[in-house]
Amino acid sequence: MGRTWITPGPLTAVALAGLGLLMARDTLAGGEAVPLPEGAIARLGRGEIQVMAFSTDGTRLALGGKYGVWIRDGRTGADLARLEGTAEGIRILALSPDGSSLAGGGEGGLVRLWDLASGRYEDSLLEDSLLERHRGMVVALAFSPDGSLLAAAGGKDRRVRLWSVDSARTEAVLAGHLWDVLSVAFSPDGETLASGSADGTIRLWSVDEGLHTGTLEGLGTWVQALAFSPDGSMLASGGRNGEVRLWDLAAGGHQVLPHRHRAMVYHLAFSPDGATLVSGGGSEVRVWDVASGKSGASLPMGNYRILSVTFSPEGRVAVSGGQGHTVGRWDVESGELEATLGLEAEHMGYVGSLAFSPDGKSLASTGDDNPVRLWDVEGRRLRTVLYGHWRRALKVAFSPDGSLLATGGGDHAVRLWDVGSGRHLARLPGGAAVVGLAFSPDGACLANSAGRGLIYLYSVPDARLKEILGGDETVGGAQSLAFSPDGRTLASGGGRLVLLWDVDTAAPRTLLEESSPEYWRTPVAFSPDGRILAGGGSRIRLWDTDTWELRGSLEDSRSLAFSPDGRILAGCGGSLVRLWDTDTWELRAVLERQGDETPVLSVAFSPDGELLASGSDGTILLWDLSPYLGAPTSVGLSQPLPDWTALLASYPNPFNQETWIPFQLQAPARVRLTIHDVRGALVREIDLGYRPAGWYQASGRAARWDGRGQRGEPLATGVYFARLQAGPVVQMRKMLLLK
Repeated sequence: MGRTWITPGPLTAVALAGLGLLMARDTLAGGEAVPLPEGAIARLGRGEIQVMAFSTDGTRLALGGKYGVWIRDGRTGADLARLEGTAEGIRILALSPDGSSLAGGGEGGLVRLWDLASGRYEDSLLEDSLLERHRGMVVALAFSPDGSLLAAAGGKDRRVRLWSVDSARTEAVLAGHLWDVLSVAFSPDGETLASGSADGTIRLWSVDEGLHTGTLEGLGTWVQALAFSPDGSMLASGGRNGEVRLWDLAAGGHQVLPHRHRAMVYHLAFSPDGATLVSGGGSEVRVWDVASGKSGASLPMGNYRILSVTFSPEGRVAVSGGQGHTVGRWDVESGELEATLGLEAEHMGYVGSLAFSPDGKSLASTGDDNPVRLWDVEGRRLRTVLYGHWRRALKVAFSPDGSLLATGGGDHAVRLWDVGSGRHLARLPGGAAVVGLAFSPDGACLANSAGRGLIYLYSVPDARLKEILGGDETVGGAQSLAFSPDGRTLASGGGRLVLLWDVDTAAPRTLLEESSPEYWRTPVAFSPDGRILAGGGSRIRLWDTDTWELRGSLEDSRSLAFSPDGRILAGCGGSLVRLWDTDTWELRAVLERQGDETPVLSVAFSPDGELLASGSDGTILLWDLSPYLGAPTSVGLSQPLPDWTALLASYPNPFNQETWIPFQLQAPARVRLTIHDVRGALVREIDLGYRPAGWYQASGRAARWDGRGQRGEPLATGVYFARLQAGPVVQMRKMLLLK
């Protein structure tokens, strides 16, 4: 059967030197776009890079992440193409020697081939035979030297399959390992294949005949990496114990190289002349002299796991790639870094802080890495990367006039940047890791919650520290800061309390909320008119700033932001972004990443209120808020308030998996719902917090019970009672749980 290429979606031509690669829009297998959630209009960033592979000559670099597969120039790092398909579920990549094909393997036994001349891909699995699917995750891939064969190993099937790249058929199945196969490598002449296993052996196979020709034993550990020397006389192996061995295939002996890696060896590569070997284990690349077995330079890669290593064609430079989005070209002899092939557009890990510039043209973001990124909002692209923090950048804030960007990091420093030029202007003392930043409305003051219960106030014009607020007993470890619109009050939210400060006198003014000491995350935000302060501990509290009376409470959020007109409050909890109407505190919308449970950590409104940015798994989503900018449409806005407080009949009743327990409130009250068995024993407590007067009948507003106990355990079939306490009112109703 000849090769049939599947074209999932339209392609856009990209001019490339030497290759007519095509770059596709965001697509998944089968032609579907990489899904943007309903309501989202753009995704900034590519997400964390999970897999990486160099071509054998180092001229091409393949990158795979959750949202796609990219090809880059291995010398300059320039983007060449985005390939159709997605790397979600893909855990290993391999480039063919001539750079014409890319293979990817991963979960479900899937092996995929991309044709780099067209940008299209072929599903290598034969649809008429499930026997052709690898068992378990595909963990090892290697092209033969002439590119005609692909060796693939699915860890749990304990065998290696040789695929014909042209016909997408299995040419041979190599079986014999007792445990999972973890690594494969072809000899330079393509006649021999080596396979390494968790059984502690390396097996050698005749490629033409598909027969076992020899076994290398005595390793006593998983064989995670393999590489043949250029002349085929030696085989290098790397193990789970960090050990590197050199096997003399002619004489039959081997030597264990000294100075083990501190972690598993995942990657090995010989120099073109065979005199040097590089090995990648954990977060370290070692350079070895093959003749003497001695270790030369060690190439540090921070704390990030090495994803790939190789040599440049001239054999002088080793190229390594790390999970921390660092790809470096190193001089082997000196061990010095010659250049980096930056992957600056990719945040590492989660996006923890976001801020729009006042003109709405830029968006600043921080991730689990050190740089701060500035995005062009209209162009949906990365504009500038700001390097300066030597430990993770944690917070960002724009000055009110948009000329300055303040950043705070784990290096105990607050830095000021010129937004127009990206130039670093000043370093302000931070005292500890910076966990909160806020400019005063006039831009003259910058507040920094710097750990150890201290808040630093800086004079922005002369970049000096002018005041230190509080201490451990008063601040409670402030994690977030917000100035009131008039600039006279500073709110700090910490693990134990929300505190108000008089900016003029630097004195604490009001303690608003004391929450659980174990609850450290307490975001705070003032409404644009200054009439509401949102903040709190295990639930978000809403205070009237005239009387400081509690007006209501909402679900827990990691981050809070009011829309510029003050009509919407956005908060993120779990994988959801919630939008509340600030007139009624009704939930107006839920922005959901369908099928994705990745937590959302940060939200920010654009100055015109038409966009909401949310940060999560190394990417930023831009949401269109135009559907929510019109008149409020919350349930019950035109209804009169109830004449009395009551617990209403639950529905469905009887129920199997869940039931809704509706109620109505004549007046605002703290609502507590408890579930009891027929003996009166408490089995579940549902604290709904402080709720305004109104109707709580529809699903989503009523209380929900999933038929489980306080520890999440399923309860037995039987009669249960719901007990509502709302202020002085206490009522009960019967429910029947049927399993």
